[in-house]
This record gives sequence, structure tokens and C-alpha cells, in this order.
Amino acid sequence: MALPIAHATAGFLIHRLDGRRTRLQGWLRALVYMAIANSPDADFLIGFALGAPGLYHRGVSHTLVAAIVFGAVAALISRAALRDRWWPAAVAFGSVYASHLVVDALTIDARPPVGAAFFWPFSDAYYGAPVTLFHEILIDGQSRLGFVDSILQWRTAAVLGRELAIAAVITMGVLAVQSVWRAVGARRATLPLVGTAREEDLA
Repeated sequence: MALPIAHATAGFLIHRLDGRRTRLQGWLRALVYMAIANSPDADFLIGFALGAPGLYHRGVSHTLVAAIVFGAVAALISRAALRDRWWPAAVAFGSVYASHLVVDALTIDARPPVGAAFFWPFSDAYYGAPVTLFHEILIDGQSRLGFVDSILQWRTAAVLGRELAIAAVITMGVLAVQSVWRAVGARRATLPLVGTAREEDLA
């Protein structure tokens, strides 16, 4: 599995690219998006409660069906609580959730399953990207103690450092492009319209 930081970074970037003006703005929305991007891994909690943390991991929660259902339900809640328009909110929340599947597909899997079962229940096949960016943490999903121990290994710290570096580079790149795009847009907005002076003279 990829570390939460990669998923949180995906959520943060979608927050930055979401141009909607809603009642949920700034860092609060960023934190909500980052939490949503990590939410599919809550399936570990169910397994952990039953004594086998990996029992349901990368199951139904890691599918496009789950992303669509989550987006629809979250949009209903957002519409009731924040008066958001349902359809744009559903697309935004569903996209943030689905970003988790994309990051998983970009993660090296040393053992099966590889990638995510995007098209369940229509297909049980798992799909991974041909090019991977993130290293996997080998989680012991057989027992609670093994699960905790595998997270506290030194190799996890090494994976975390690499993931932080990749996330930082991607984030800075997206923010730089976004900044340039906004600067170009602001400059275009200040340029006079072609033909305005001539039209005023003729008037």
C-alpha cells in the first residue's frame, strides 16, 4: 500500500484545482479533501476490529462504484449542510475519492493484488499503471500485532521520505503552473479590447 501522504497530496491538489466557490473554502476544504482521499483505506479498520487488518483491504472500497456512491452521498450531505449544488459537488467528491485508486495504481506492488479492481462488480481484475511512482509498504494484514509492527519498521520511514520528496515535487510543479496560468489570465483581463478606441472615436 502507498503511504497516506501520497493520497493526501492528491486530495490537496484536487482542492487547489477545484475552482468552485462554496461555503467550505481554504485549509478546511483542503483537509476535508485530504481525508476523503485516504478514506478507502478505512477498510483496514474493519479488518483490524475483526483481528485481521487486511481482510477487506482493496476490496469494494477500492472501486469506481465506491467512488460514485461516495460522491453522490457526500454531495447530498454538502447540499443540505452547505447549500452546494449537487452535481458539481458529486463530481468533486467522487474525483477526490477516485484519486486514491489512481495513486494505488501508481504504487509498486511487491505482492498481489496489483493496482485496484476499478471495474468491480463488472470485473474482478486488478489494474496497475505500467509506470509506478510510489514504493509499497509491506503490511502484515494477518494480525493486529503484525499490522502495527509492519508500520513501525525502518523501511517504512525510508518509503515515507521518498514519498514526501515525490509529493513535494509534484505539488510545487502544479502550484507553479497554476500561478503562471493565473498571472496570464490576470494580464489578459487588463489588456484593452481591440477596436474599443476606434469605436469610441466613431461615436
